[in-house]
Amino acid sequence: MTHAIINAKTLLQKYDIIKILKTRKTIIFLFLCLIISMIAGSVSVSSLNMDYIYKLNFLFLSDFKEKLSQSNLQVFSSSLAMLGSFAILLELSAFSCLGTFFIPLIISFKGFSLGLTAGYLYLIYGLKGIAFYILILLPGIFVSSVAVTFFAANCMKFSFKLAKTVLAKETEESIKESLKKHLRKSGYCLILLVMSSGLDVCFMMMFSRFFNF
Repeated sequence: MTHAIINAKTLLQKYDIIKILKTRKTIIFLFLCLIISMIAGSVSVSSLNMDYIYKLNFLFLSDFKEKLSQSNLQVFSSSLAMLGSFAILLELSAFSCLGTFFIPLIISFKGFSLGLTAGYLYLIYGLKGIAFYILILLPGIFVSSVAVTFFAANCMKFSFKLAKTVLAKETEESIKESLKKHLRKSGYCLILLVMSSGLDVCFMMMFSRFFNF
């Protein structure tokens, strides 16, 4: 036991893991919000009204029959439109002094919707639904979740910087530099979101023929 503790301390000191965790605490916090809300969504799906989920098809991706019959361009555009709606909400929150409070809620809502998608597929279609989720949806979901989490962290930091400026704790020049960094990082994240939509199309092309809902 003592040997294990010594090895753990050595590992932490060697890679400075504690420092890394401190500098990435916003990303870790948002990632935890995403994961916890995904679990909550998948667990609670059986207690929700299915008619309500159908009405929110655009967000919850529940109409899989229609998705399978769409063209590649339609799959790409619908996926990008859904991700774009979250990106717009996050960006608008970034330019609000209260964005620091709204952004975790947006991330949690996204995670909850992803959890509902997995829970819905398993509840209605069983193992076939889970196979559809893993083979077709999961690659794009993974990339988009990483991109949205980094995007949200970037938006939170800028919102906090903006709030400090309003409270006269930061100079105008400082906020201008922060805005440049924010827009540059947001651009990188948007590229990842486009890539995730492309992955949706690729995996739909490869595996959609094996599913008939």
